[in-house]
Amino acid sequence: MSCFVVLVADDDDNNDGIPDKNQDTDGDGIPDYLDGDDDNDGVPDVMDPDQKDSDSDGIPDAQDPDDDNDHLPDTIDSDDDGDGIPDHLDPDHKDTDGDGIPDAIDTDDDNDGIPDYLDDDDDGDGIPDYLDPDRKDTDGDGIPDYLDNDDDNDGIPDELDSDDDGDGLPDFLDPDRKDTDGDGIPDFLDDDDDNDGIPDSQDEDADGDGVDDDDDPDRQDTDGDGIPDHLDDDDDNDGIPDELDSDDDGDGIPDAEDSDSMDTDGDGIPDHLDDDDDNDGIPDDQDSDDDGDGIPDVQEKKPAKPQQVKVTGSVIMRRI
Repeated sequence: MSCFVVLVADDDDNNDGIPDKNQDTDGDGIPDYLDGDDDNDGVPDVMDPDQKDSDSDGIPDAQDPDDDNDHLPDTIDSDDDGDGIPDHLDPDHKDTDGDGIPDAIDTDDDNDGIPDYLDDDDDGDGIPDYLDPDRKDTDGDGIPDYLDNDDDNDGIPDELDSDDDGDGLPDFLDPDRKDTDGDGIPDFLDDDDDNDGIPDSQDEDADGDGVDDDDDPDRQDTDGDGIPDHLDDDDDNDGIPDELDSDDDGDGIPDAEDSDSMDTDGDGIPDHLDDDDDNDGIPDDQDSDDDGDGIPDVQEKKPAKPQQVKVTGSVIMRRI
């Protein structure tokens, strides 16, 4: 027996009596399908999750039963917006509470009864929003970075910006922006960072750099809270923010003496992740005195330092 899916075109999706082609949400005289800001909220539709229209058919994805117009209803489509990223991996389509409303337009992402604007942990993962990379909003414009096409609001679209978050670190060196496998999903949102088919939760070398995660500074998580130290503002979970803590990792060795926490030039990047420890403009791999203390490195006993290697727009860390 053969089965067929019959799709019937509806020219009034929301049954408000106004044909979709004449819909004008903000009443400015410009039909939504021609209007760059349908709701006149100041956020262009291409950046506004409420107004995103993947297939440019004039129907916002939030109201469109087939976002990418591939003739597969979104209810059975594994990639609603046709961007090549399966919905379960796509932050644009993430649905924390599984209620069918993507987080981008859901007012209570974790369905805990607390509206997101009052909830300090929107997705209910136990990580406060201000620490949670999934919720980070660099420019404070109300659009999470993963939905914002200009994270630092510097007027340069992220796809053309070499420093998306405007923190002074080029994206290819910035652990917040690292994308090991170059698949367009930052490692902090990717459940298989190196695309080796082994989920990171089961992978002993999640970034495929040949260094076990337990020994890899990129993966170190001192307090085991699920937030890597380089993203965690309290690495040892002692209640003292790292910027005020003299022993960030709680190992009993003051940071000033601890090679894991030492930051010679005070730029916020630990020496083991910094490619110019003393900020003298000479990369450490070419500098005969990395820490600028006047003693040549060959005369100092220093721990092995990861070597940064640029690969397809990402950085991997390799021990030498």
